[in-house]
Amino acid sequence: MTTPYVYEEYQGFDSLYFAEITKDDATAYTAGSPLVLAPAGEILVKTDRASDPKYYDNQPYLIVTAEGFDEATLTVPVLPIALVAKLLGKVVDTATGALLDTGETTTKYFAIGYRLRFTDGTYRYVWRLKGTFRLDEESAKAQDNSTDTKNHKLIFTGITTKYRFDLPDDTTRPGKQIVVDERDGLAKVDSWFTQVVTPENLSVITITP
Repeated sequence: MTTPYVYEEYQGFDSLYFAEITKDDATAYTAGSPLVLAPAGEILVKTDRASDPKYYDNQPYLIVTAEGFDEATLTVPVLPIALVAKLLGKVVDTATGALLDTGETTTKYFAIGYRLRFTDGTYRYVWRLKGTFRLDEESAKAQDNSTDTKNHKLIFTGITTKYRFDLPDDTTRPGKQIVVDERDGLAKVDSWFTQVVTPENLSVITITP
């Protein structure tokens, strides 16, 4: 039996962008223009999920499932102070460039976009529509005769939007992420990083006869 699916493995990660969310409520979802976040080193995504069977007639009768937040760990070079402050809601002294950490934060929500390269040379394009950033452990050590260096682990905790998007199945639902495979040849990806892509501005490739 033949299958319509193509199976590949990931062999690359690049084009890491972020955009600050300017509005997300019952009336609209808007975001600023995407900016390069950092050179992309590695990404690891985990999703909080739960599933439990319910028993009736002395046997598992159904399974109840639930999905929570996503946690994307981004390995990037050490970030500039001004960018750290922007992502974490901290204050920077514009005169000296110093990070003035008061131990308090202002919660800011962002979207992140990136692409994953397959072994066949095509890409999977992603926008995660809403989340916050935090830095994981920061470490350094004395310089020695090795080539060891330290980088940043930036954690993006993703949630769903408050705004409910119009979907092709005639329902309105919150958004969490948009994922497109370039090799399908259906959705436009040539301008993927010029705006945050949502279910309402995702474009179909138009083939001219």
